[in-house]
Amino acid sequence: MDNRAMIRLIIVLLFFFSVGISVLYFCLKKRIIFRESFSIYRTEGMNPGINYIFRIYDFFSWFLLTRRFIKSLAKRYEILYPGGEAEAEKRVVWLALKILIADVIILSVLFSFDRSWYYVLLAVFYLYTGSSSLILFEEQREKRRLLLQFDVFLSEIRQIYQMHGMIDEAIYDAMELSKNPIKLHAKCFYNILTDMEAVKKREDYNRHIPDRFLKSFLNLSIIIQNFGDTKVDGQSLFLTNIRYLRQEIHIEIIKRDKIRHLFSGLTLIAVLPIIFLKLIEAWAVNSLPQLDNFYNRTPGILIIFFLFLFTFFSYQLLVTLREGRSVYPVNNIFLQALCGKRAINHILENFLSKNYGKAKKREEFLRLNGESLTIKQFTLKSLLYGAAGFLSCVMLILFIHMENRESDLKPNALPYGTSALSDEEALDLSEAVVFYTKKYLKVKMSYQEIKGIVTDEGIIKNKNLQDIAAEDIYRKIKSINGEYFKWYEFLATILAAVGFYHIPHITLLLLKKVRQREMEDEVFSFQSVILILMHIKRADTSLILEWMEEFSYVFRDSLRTCSINLPLGEWEALEALKSKEPFKPFYKLIEELQNSDKIGLEQAFDDVEQERTNYLEKRALDNEISIQEKAILGQMIAFVPFALTVGLYIIVPFVLEGLSMFKVYIEQINMKGG
Repeated sequence: MDNRAMIRLIIVLLFFFSVGISVLYFCLKKRIIFRESFSIYRTEGMNPGINYIFRIYDFFSWFLLTRRFIKSLAKRYEILYPGGEAEAEKRVVWLALKILIADVIILSVLFSFDRSWYYVLLAVFYLYTGSSSLILFEEQREKRRLLLQFDVFLSEIRQIYQMHGMIDEAIYDAMELSKNPIKLHAKCFYNILTDMEAVKKREDYNRHIPDRFLKSFLNLSIIIQNFGDTKVDGQSLFLTNIRYLRQEIHIEIIKRDKIRHLFSGLTLIAVLPIIFLKLIEAWAVNSLPQLDNFYNRTPGILIIFFLFLFTFFSYQLLVTLREGRSVYPVNNIFLQALCGKRAINHILENFLSKNYGKAKKREEFLRLNGESLTIKQFTLKSLLYGAAGFLSCVMLILFIHMENRESDLKPNALPYGTSALSDEEALDLSEAVVFYTKKYLKVKMSYQEIKGIVTDEGIIKNKNLQDIAAEDIYRKIKSINGEYFKWYEFLATILAAVGFYHIPHITLLLLKKVRQREMEDEVFSFQSVILILMHIKRADTSLILEWMEEFSYVFRDSLRTCSINLPLGEWEALEALKSKEPFKPFYKLIEELQNSDKIGLEQAFDDVEQERTNYLEKRALDNEISIQEKAILGQMIAFVPFALTVGLYIIVPFVLEGLSMFKVYIEQINMKGG
């Protein structure tokens, strides 16, 4: 490109950049003027800096390219700051700015090296891992801060409640001594306990706030306020349960701190090796020029994509091990919308009806493993994964063929670099070979015909070099014409599609142990409810099931069905519940509930308090064992990408090239011996 063309290109880019900035400025100004009437954006009596932050949030939550991202961040902070929109929006903006700065730095550093497909892939990968790591780091820091504040809040509640015995007043007084975010949660607690629409507000809070400690305290307060506090062995039920709750919080904080300490740096170790692939390639080719053919053709490209894919899955596994699984999975609106389409729904029904037995087993598997998707939605999700794997594999194969063609048509002096030729002469020879390859690429010619043309035209003077050039031209033409989609490559895409189809199912299998821990936590919450209700005279089976459902997420559907069927036959409904949910601790709890009709609640659940004490001790021990297991597994996962990079991208090429050279050497010896 000459200087004039470069200047014209710069002028055009500056024009479009100016127009874009002008449009954004106009939209921002119009949006601010429109929103100025809202109290949150008025400047009177407000800090101008904070006001500016709110305006930025409003614009980018409206702007098409950033709207979904900002709203996804806002949902995370709405859980931590209920009712504190201004505080949540301010933190969303600062987090978004941190992510933006990190992304700009990543793009600037990577694109300063090169703009090849490898660096584009590297940029996309690091933009994702960097952004998600920042989000998770900020979220975990906020959650830890909330737990620490909640522990102090419960301590204040305990002291204040001992003075006057009024829960709502104790919450209000402790709230005045607290800071955000626990102050916002305390305000929700107080409003629920004092509002006429307490039931609706309680349901909204329980549905939107996943933290089981906050929910446990809220429901404990409601039960005690509705039915009254009682003394058991001289101790207040309310204060006893607060003591247990604080013990749980301490165990959870210690667990999170240990996990954060043991996992610190592991994600960096996992994602770092792939940035050195091109440096490894440059070093290897410089040491052994013949390896250029390995790195820039099918084997090298396949290894790069495999390393990226494996590193991505390693990163995701490390995040899952460190963070655990979200208690409330997000409703997949996309899958729901697709299943609502008549044609897609008809295909899914036919597919499931033809595999009815397998579909019923899969449906039961989904229910027992806490998957919120229906069998149709899960099947559609698996099919979409399979289709994505098929298309990705097809695109990868086509890309490899394209790269191989381009590699053959690029001048490369390395194969001709010998003591007899200078670097300039080797490059001239390579350019001549590429010239003839392009010229006769679409013409069917034999080696002798190509050799005759090279000899007659005389571009290459040396006769020995003419023979070498003719061989390379014939080989390149044959290689380029052989770059098409082959039957075994199609078979590979089918196998990739099958593998991707089973990814959702395999993911659930890997999370099975996490699911069991969630079920144990929920049964422990049920025990907390029973320890309170068993001392209340008006309590019966229906009331206990009602409050168990309030605490439940894992067993909610089963408990709701049982409550509906209870008037038709209490024993039969509880038997159906036991058969539907075979988890042993839950099964034992329902059996004790059945026995309560004969011997009373207090006698039926007389061992619950002891079990609860044992559970806390068991939880502390299980956490210690689980953390060590996670740490060992996390270290293994983190170092696997490094081991694969060394093995596949350094050792394998040298070994293959060494074997190839050894084979040529043996053939030469055999020829001389013959």
